[in-house]
Amino acid sequence: MPTDTLAISLALGPGLDAHPADEDWRSVLDVLTDVFPESTVAVDRGWHLDWERERLDGARAAGRDHLSVRLRGDEVLVGPLWRAGTDAGCAGCAEVRDRTVPDHPLVGDLRQATAAPGPGAPLLPELLRATLEHLVRRPLGPGELFSVSPRGLRRHRVARSFHCPLCGPAYDRLDGTRTPAPLALTGRPAFPDDCTRTAASRLVERGVLQDRLVDDRFGPVRALLRESRAPFAMSMAVVPDAPAMGHGRARTFAETGPVAVLEAYERLAGFPYDIPVLTDRSYTEVADHAVDPAGLGQYTAEQLAHPTSRATPFDADTPMDWVWGHDLGDGRPLLVPADHAFYQYEYNHRRDRRAARAAGTPGRKHYFYESSSGCAVGANLEEAALHSLFELAERDAFLLSWHRAAPLPTIPNSSLTDPTSRAMIELMESRGFDVHLLVATQDIGLPVVWVLAVNRLNPFPATFSSAGSGADPQSAIRGALREVAQLVTNPVDWTRETVEPMVEDPWLVQELEDHVRFSSLPETAARATAALGGPRVTLDEAFPGWPGRMERGSGGDVRGALDFVRGLFAEAGLDRIVLVDQTSREHADAGIHVARAVVPGIVPMCFGHAQQRLAGLPRLTAALRGTGQEHRAIPLDPHPFP
Repeated sequence: MPTDTLAISLALGPGLDAHPADEDWRSVLDVLTDVFPESTVAVDRGWHLDWERERLDGARAAGRDHLSVRLRGDEVLVGPLWRAGTDAGCAGCAEVRDRTVPDHPLVGDLRQATAAPGPGAPLLPELLRATLEHLVRRPLGPGELFSVSPRGLRRHRVARSFHCPLCGPAYDRLDGTRTPAPLALTGRPAFPDDCTRTAASRLVERGVLQDRLVDDRFGPVRALLRESRAPFAMSMAVVPDAPAMGHGRARTFAETGPVAVLEAYERLAGFPYDIPVLTDRSYTEVADHAVDPAGLGQYTAEQLAHPTSRATPFDADTPMDWVWGHDLGDGRPLLVPADHAFYQYEYNHRRDRRAARAAGTPGRKHYFYESSSGCAVGANLEEAALHSLFELAERDAFLLSWHRAAPLPTIPNSSLTDPTSRAMIELMESRGFDVHLLVATQDIGLPVVWVLAVNRLNPFPATFSSAGSGADPQSAIRGALREVAQLVTNPVDWTRETVEPMVEDPWLVQELEDHVRFSSLPETAARATAALGGPRVTLDEAFPGWPGRMERGSGGDVRGALDFVRGLFAEAGLDRIVLVDQTSREHADAGIHVARAVVPGIVPMCFGHAQQRLAGLPRLTAALRGTGQEHRAIPLDPHPFP
């Protein structure tokens, strides 16, 4: 090969200047350009960010594929093979994902170079030579990497990372000053037996997401774990970047894996990593094209002054950060407060969230201390938006039912025909719990069920609750029963004595787990059982016409189902729905979309007594009228939602 071509195609990094390659290494490295003739090849010992960036930028400018080869003490990483215009991860993506473990000393800071000793394991040159011969027969695809070490040879697929310093987003350009185009939703033919899911979606097919995303070293999903103690098949997806594992519950483990991955990816969307943010603008400045923050529920002065508060007071002239959403009615772009649209948003470190967390930098208080309620995944934006509205309707109906503290209609357990639901009820009854299926639907006309389990054998734990919603009432009940059955069968990891102070001082209810613990106390049981004693109704009487109403209203299309549900919200007086697309590059690469619907006036699901955002909500005030709760001061009784 001519010398000038070799200089362009093969570059040796600064780590090789410190520890030059010996004859064995040089002979095998010379073969790289023969195996990858269409690519630029960069070889280095260890990791040097600026040098890797120069090599990738050079390949991009030349319009060529790029292969990064990194020599370590006992391993060679051949790849990933980067190709422009694809979702191929690059060497920076691989380095980020390899370091994304809690105990890695350099997690979050790829600016620090790493060195590898030379010459390293004596067998490595020959192992690399054998690997290159293999790659001639089975070439690397875009984003693929081959790990070569005396421990074995492994092919990995490296997904792009929004943390990558080489091919990731340029944060200084991700400002929200540019108004996006109006939203144009698309018709999406639905499954014949489920008008809420797109017929073309393969997200829940066995192996599709696992093959693409699960890798015990480079992830992004490090592992799929099976829960052995749950009373049904349950898997957890371990994603180091996510704030919690994703959970999948279903009839078989084969079904739970994809659901767990999807939930983990939903959690990944809680922060706008590569989504434009408009910073430091008051509502007064942007009012012509923004959602009024005052309509999203407010904290009382007592809450804001309490030591457990995590919220910062604001008014119309307070500068805050915003992201763009779109009005579902007319597609118009509208700004939404950033920490309402993205529940993990943190003002203190905005874009540098990961590095700041690794350094222990505290986040600033929020104007809105949000939960993940209303965040939903789908195969497309329309599907994700529809399921976001289902979840918001479920939480709103549950909270209205809880705060009213009035009897609800009850569906007799004996009327259920779904074998999975019947089995879970029998299991909980065998543990000494009476299971009540309460009709929680309020003014949003979607099926919503509150499952309340009451301990008849022991005073502690006293009660457990959850809720379910959806177009199919049987499916809604099954989902809520799974949540409660897991609570009933899991060992209680708290004692009555540790949580009893919450009865006298509910301000001690501060985290999500505290709500479950509070409702486990016998002193709070009467508050939960206030919902019992309503009329007994059949499933058909509780939800007349469902799921047929949705099927007819949708016209066999997910977009049609979304419009139908939007109409149900409007009938309840919730006529403005703003859709925030939370889909990052990582989600799009996996074929996943995430959305959060922002609905002014809906009752928000909040955790923590000081974080209840219930002031300034006319629908809640109207719902409490005529009940014993009408004149209660906010914050109201802590809810039992898990």
